[in-house]
Amino acid sequence: MKKYLLFLCLFSWQLNAQNLDVRFLQNVYGSIHPTNVTTEKFLSSTATPVSLALPAGLLITGFSTHNKTLQQQGWQALGGFVIANATTQISKRIILRDRPFVAHPQLFVARVDGEEPHYSFPSGHTTAAFATATTLAINYPKWYVIVPAYAWAGAVGYSRMRLGVHYPSDILAGAVTGAAGAWLSYKIQQKWLRRKAQRK
Repeated sequence: MKKYLLFLCLFSWQLNAQNLDVRFLQNVYGSIHPTNVTTEKFLSSTATPVSLALPAGLLITGFSTHNKTLQQQGWQALGGFVIANATTQISKRIILRDRPFVAHPQLFVARVDGEEPHYSFPSGHTTAAFATATTLAINYPKWYVIVPAYAWAGAVGYSRMRLGVHYPSDILAGAVTGAAGAWLSYKIQQKWLRRKAQRK
C-alpha cells in the first residue's frame, strides 16, 4: 500500500512538473504564430563555434608562443567541452524526451530552419555555452570575464526556449552539465599536473 501511494505521489509530481515546464515555456515562447526571432537564432548559432574557438585559440596561441599555461588552459577547455557534450548526448539517448514542438505541436512550432526532432533533454547548445563560460571563469576569475561569459551562456539557453526547441528543465540541466563538465576537466588536469610534478 505504501509503495502504491509513493508511486501515485511521484507520478502526480512528475505530471505537475511537466505541466509547469510547458506553461513556463509558453510564457517565454509567446504566440504560436512565428515572430521575429532573428536575434535568438543568431545567439543559438554561436554556441558551438565559440565553444570550439576557445580551446583552439588557446592551444594555437600556447603552442606558437611556447606558453605552457595557455596550452594547459586549451586542453582543459577542450576536455570540458568533450566531457560535458558526451554526457549530454548520452543522456539524450537514455531519457528520450521529445522536443516541445514534437510533444505539443498545437502549442509550439520549430522556428529554427532545419531543426530536426532529436531528443530534448538536456540542451546541447546550453551545455556547450556553460562549459565555455565556466572554463573562462575558472581560468580568468575577474568579474569583467565572468559576467559577460555567463550572460552569453544564459542568452544561448534563453534563445533555445524562445525558439521553442527546449523546455526550461532542458536548459537548467544543460547549464549544470556544462558547468560540471568544465569543472571536472579542470580537476582532472590539476590532479594530473600534481602527479607529473611529483615524478620529477
